[in-house]
Amino acid sequence: MPYLFYTFADGYFILAMRFFSKERWLERIGELYLQLRLRTPEKIERELSIKYEGQYRNAGLVLLFDVFMALAVVAAVVVLAAILYLFAA
Repeated sequence: MPYLFYTFADGYFILAMRFFSKERWLERIGELYLQLRLRTPEKIERELSIKYEGQYRNAGLVLLFDVFMALAVVAAVVVLAAILYLFAA
């Protein structure tokens, strides 16, 4: 009986890790990003082969870095505005 339990738990763990793995999320985000931006399959394949080395994961990483960069810019502007507000008050 314990062997069946461990087999089920191991199988569940493997399925969960495949579903929640960061590689899978990056691939899916990259695929959705290119579909929303380019719309046609020919343009998607061309952009994927030229810019992202044929991997949706690379497109997801680029999008993730762009989001982090935008958040960093917003944080820097908020800090600068707070400093200017404190000096002006």
